[in-house]
Amino acid sequence: MTFSIVLRDSEENSFGIAVATKHFAVGALVPHLRSGVGAVAVQASTNPHLGLSGLEQLASGKNIEQALKTVLAEDPEAGLRQLHGLDASGRSWAWSGKQTKKWAGHQCGENYSVAGNMLTGLEVVETCVESLLKNTDLPLEEKLLKALQAGEQAGGDRRGKQSAALLTVRHQPFTWCNLRVDDHPEPLSELERLFSEFRKPYYQEFVSVIHGQS
Repeated sequence: MTFSIVLRDSEENSFGIAVATKHFAVGALVPHLRSGVGAVAVQASTNPHLGLSGLEQLASGKNIEQALKTVLAEDPEAGLRQLHGLDASGRSWAWSGKQTKKWAGHQCGENYSVAGNMLTGLEVVETCVESLLKNTDLPLEEKLLKALQAGEQAGGDRRGKQSAALLTVRHQPFTWCNLRVDDHPEPLSELERLFSEFRKPYYQEFVSVIHGQS
């Protein structure tokens, strides 16, 4: 019921997730990030425990494929899940269970992973990837937001739109950017407005001071 983008900045080893869906409060349960460890998105029949467990597996030294396969092997309803992410080396891996609702699928590459279910078609994922590969010179948050917008313009969730989120983590144990639109008729437009506010000097100075104290 969702499409999401997981991205790593290889120079900073920072991570981000952008996600949109026709469901309430997608940012509360789908994205999971940990500084220096990796990022995991859990969707379709969402079980946030899988995201938390996936990060624990990564922190223990497993790569992303090993970590997520370990988590899925312990899940009796793995066929209902869509799970994808990146590890600290930029390796990607994704799972789209056979019982996820169509169109469902994923595309992965070095430092990125895109996955979705209940989409209008493959073009949503492909367009997100094209945007990521085209906008390599942009900051992490902007790349994620542009890719999310591109996926929405390509069709997005076939049921419509309701919520969206953009989260990134740098070198601290808490997020650098954490923007959520939980319920809105135009969630991506609202997310873009929030991101414009996030970028203003007063707030950038505020978060920079907080991060400098950690």
